[in-house]
Formats: sequence, structure tokens, C-alpha cells
Amino acid sequence: MGDTPLVPPIPPATLQRLDMDTAVQLAQERNPIIQEKYQSFRASQDELGSDFATWWPTISFDFNFGNYNQNSYYNYAGANSGIDTSIYSDYTGGSTSLSDLPSYLFARDYTSSYLQGVQTLDVNWKLYDPARGPQIWKGKYLVKEAGSDYIISRRDYSLMTRQAYVKLQRTLASIVTGRQLVDNDRLLLQLADSRKRLGVASQLDVAKQITVLRTDEVNLVNAKRDSLVAQAELAQLLNDPRSMEIQPSEALSPLGSWASSLQETIDSALEYRQVIVKNLSRVKQNELQAEIDLAIYRPTIELVNSLYWTKNLGYPNSGEPYIVDTGRSDLWNSESVLQITLTGFDGGRARMDAAAARKRAAAAQLAARQSINSVIEEVREYFAQSTDGREAVLVASGRVQAASSALKLQSQRFNAGYGTITDVVQSQQDLTEAVSSYIEQLADYNLALVNLARASGLSYQNDPDLLAQVGDPLAAVGLSSVLQRAQSDSDD
Repeated sequence: MGDTPLVPPIPPATLQRLDMDTAVQLAQERNPIIQEKYQSFRASQDELGSDFATWWPTISFDFNFGNYNQNSYYNYAGANSGIDTSIYSDYTGGSTSLSDLPSYLFARDYTSSYLQGVQTLDVNWKLYDPARGPQIWKGKYLVKEAGSDYIISRRDYSLMTRQAYVKLQRTLASIVTGRQLVDNDRLLLQLADSRKRLGVASQLDVAKQITVLRTDEVNLVNAKRDSLVAQAELAQLLNDPRSMEIQPSEALSPLGSWASSLQETIDSALEYRQVIVKNLSRVKQNELQAEIDLAIYRPTIELVNSLYWTKNLGYPNSGEPYIVDTGRSDLWNSESVLQITLTGFDGGRARMDAAAARKRAAAAQLAARQSINSVIEEVREYFAQSTDGREAVLVASGRVQAASSALKLQSQRFNAGYGTITDVVQSQQDLTEAVSSYIEQLADYNLALVNLARASGLSYQNDPDLLAQVGDPLAAVGLSSVLQRAQSDSDD
């Protein structure tokens, strides 16, 4: 895994009684995608600081020191073909012999080494840069966009965590009720089998009951599989993918109700959604990029100051002639000029780049408009699901209660010798469908609430009246006491 630091696992005690708010908090603190967006946001702030730094002068210093060697070859008469002493006769009048002439006149090269230090100090300051202002403002909008990305990631992963939590609640509710339905089917199968032994039921009745049992067993297996998938999804969002035992602290129940009107929800969403802010930031970025591209046609004024110093420390080794005894010297050179840079013609490249940036700004403006339309459409969709879903949950709850009562009565009638196994099987199937529908309706309603809260920035409210009306219909699904009593009566 390289040098990537490992995030410590979540304590099992927390996961075994995990509530929704704690799950959201853990996801926001631990999820690597959110942390990635946060680091990108901080990086954009540093880049903006770099843009501001262009206001200040730059100071650079360069220092070189060392031993320099040279070997010089002369091109004078006789250097390549020997010394022609006649060239000196005119100066000496022939009175001086060749041996009396200086020895360096006969040297064909000159070798020496010297110690030298060179220091350069440059101070440059751009007094006027036409691209500097637009670049700083572009950096500000880049920070704004990165901040929007970070906020969006937090909100999106908060939503996904809530969705995964509700899905896990749904699968666990399906497992609990699935086990109760399977237990009911097994007791009814025993009842049908005992009725067959008494001669008041046929093998067909038993086969029908077995079919219902196998159907509910398949549903239970699927619910267990979906539970494992939901746990894996939630564990991934919590950045603890090895967690195997995640248990919600609360059973599946209505989260509340939506109290705000549709218009209030839409108005809040248009102010809340960062996707609109992000697209508007891109509009400004591209408009400023066009100004940066065209700045090349405007002059840049820079104050250039330079100080150059050469220090010669002498000749450690020097061949003839020894013209300079010590070789020590200092050379100072300074300049302070006002430099104006202007690009007169570049083939129209900057203008075309600016035109492309303006077109990207127009495209971003259209994207912002579309994002507004999408936000309104999402709010209307989730608002309808939450308002209509509330009624659907109430109806589905009543359906479960009615189907459960019908199965109890039908089982008692069958045990008493009235009705047929077909009626019992039909009641079992009705209860299975009612339970499945109720769980789906309730989960969809809760998902609509969390989706609407994410889309608008508002929150759903607790609704004790709704909880009282819905009740706990799944608690009445089990028929063990009724059927065991019925089986006991049939055996007697």
C-alpha cells in the first residue's frame, strides 16, 4: 500500500449500534474523497497566494567561486615554423644576439590559473502587468469553485450515507419479517400435513403450502444477500471496508414529514445548491482568462536592477611573462533600468485564445441555467415523492394489518373445518405482498425525505402523529401463537 497512512477501524461497539447522524459524521471525517476535495481546496488557496505574490519584487543572488585555468596559443611570426630573428633586427640594429632576447618571445603557448569569485544581485519589480489583476481574480474564482467542490462532496456523501443507512434498515426489516413469514409457513405446513393425516386435506393442499414456504424462503435468502451488499456499501462510505457487523440502532420507521411548501423549498434550493455557484464561477474564470490572453498586447513595465561584482584573488600558477605580480582586482558593474515589454504581433494567437475563452464562458453560463432547471426539477420530484409517499406509507401499513388479521382468521377457519387450503395460501401470499410493499414504501419515503433535504438545504421535521398512525405493523406478522394453538387443537 506504499506510504498511504491507514485509517484506524471504527470501534465495533459504535458499529453495532450505529445511528444515522453518527454514520454521517464518520463518513465526513473519514471518507478519502471528501479529504481529497478538501486538500484541493487548500491547494487553490495557496495558488491564490502565489498570484498575490506577483505584486512584490523578486530578489535573486548568484555566487560563483573557483579556480580557472587557461592555456593560450599565440599566432605570431615563428610560432609554428620557428623564430625568425630577423623580425627583431630592426629594433635592435643587429647589436643584440638571439640569446639576449627575452625567453617568452620564443614561447608558443601561455598557461596560467587564477582564483576568481563572481557575485550577481538582481532586483526586478514589475510595476505594471496587465495580466496580474485578471489572474488574481481568476484565482479567487478558482478558490470559490474548489470550495464548492468540497461542499458538494460533503453533502453528496452525507446523502449517500443516509441512503445506505436506510437501505440497510430496509434489508434488516425484510430479514426479520422474512423469518416470521417462513415460521408462519412452516406452522401452516404442519397444520396442512396434520389435516391430511386426518383425511380432511389432500396432497395438493400440502404441495400448495410447500410452494408458499419455498417462495418466502427465497425472499429471505435474497434479503440476507441484500443486507450484506448494503453493509458493504455503508462500510465503504465510512472508509472502513473490512467492517462485517454494522447494525443500525433504530429499526425502519418514518423519519418525519416535510413541513415547508413547494415554493419555499425551491427558493431555498436555488440559494443552497453549490452546483449553481460552481458553474457561475466557471463563467467568471473564462471571462478573466480572455482578459489574460489579450494582456499580451498591452505593455509590461518592469524595473530591473542588477549589481555585478568580480573579485580576482591572484594567479596560483602563471607562466611567462609575469606581467601581473599579484593578479588581485575588483570589478563592480551596476545597472538600474526601466524595461517595457510589448508584443506587437503574434499571428492573432492571443485573440483566438481570448475568443475561445469567451465561448467557454458562454457555455458555462448555459450550464448554470441548466443547473437551475435541474435543481427545480429535482426538488419537485422529491417533494412529490415525500408528500404522496406519506399517504402511501399509511395505506401500506393498514394493508399489512389487514392482511395479518385475514391470515389469522383464515387459519382459524381452516383449522375449524371451514374454508380450504387455497384460501389460507391466498392469505399468506397477500401478507407477503403487503409486508414487502410496506417495507418498500417506507424505505422509499425515507429516501425521498433525505433526498429532498439534500436538494434544498432544508430538513424534515419529526412527526409523532405519523408515527402513531403508522404504528408497528410488522410486529403483528408473526402467527406462531395462533397457529400453534390451532395445531394443538387439530392434534387433539
